[in-house]
Amino acid sequence: MLAVNRLRADGDAEEQITGELAVLIDVFMTLPGFLRARAGRCLDEPDVWILLTEWESVGTYRRALSSHAVKTTGYPVFVRIVDEPGAYDVLLAVG
Repeated sequence: MLAVNRLRADGDAEEQITGELAVLIDVFMTLPGFLRARAGRCLDEPDVWILLTEWESVGTYRRALSSHAVKTTGYPVFVRIVDEPGAYDVLLAVG
């Protein structure tokens, strides 16, 4: 299961947002069902970022989001997330 979240952040806040994302990913790494994460900045629009996480199932993803550790450490990231669908079932994978 993939979770894709677009974020909005001031273009000159790279160090701050990367730090916030790193803290959240560190917490994700401690939770059951977490597989991997990537975060990046849009090349065309520097105010747009992405957080891509992969989980064993939608259940493990949703339980992770409801955990106290994620709610408290993830707040700086969550307030930047664009409100749109973000949970995807993987139907095709290569590599």
